[in-house]
Amino acid sequence: MKNDLREKLINAMFEAIYTKGYHASNLNEILKNAEISKGGLYHHFASKKELTIAAIEEVLGKAIFELWEKPLDVKENYIKTIVACIRNFSHMNENEATSFNVKYGCPLNNMIQELSVIDDDFAQALQNVHKKWHAVLQRALESAKDSDECRSNFNAADVSLFIIASIEGAISSAKVFQDISYYNRSSQELIAYIKGL
Repeated sequence: MKNDLREKLINAMFEAIYTKGYHASNLNEILKNAEISKGGLYHHFASKKELTIAAIEEVLGKAIFELWEKPLDVKENYIKTIVACIRNFSHMNENEATSFNVKYGCPLNNMIQELSVIDDDFAQALQNVHKKWHAVLQRALESAKDSDECRSNFNAADVSLFIIASIEGAISSAKVFQDISYYNRSSQELIAYIKGL
């Protein structure tokens, strides 16, 4: 029961930040919508900041695991799997493992833009999620090189950063136009690049 309450708080906070932003997220409103008392909040978290960090680490961390780490836990076809992961972003509105909605864009990118400059602890939590995503991609690209699925004369760390930046940019384009086809068009160019490695 205690863990259910904690998870409910984290999910409510994440949803509020994702749809309204951190500063516009009123803690009393979050608690009311989640049907949780202030006592329930303070039993698990000392502050809005602590709850936000938990939301970053746990919700975004889970999304990276579900969307990238789990699918890339393979022994072959690394490039094909990376491509499949990129294509799956088009269907994230339908994926219950994530809270993605093209209307609001990428939660990681949104939170990086809003929170990383206002608090070092927020920045560190967001960096940790980004590093996890980067490490998963880098490992997959190194494995693809070792398996002769692609050429070996590229820096997997740099290409991983490029892939993440391209995905974030493509999702931002879809957000501003409120149209997932902008993501699809951009991601096709990224996929062509990856297949050419």
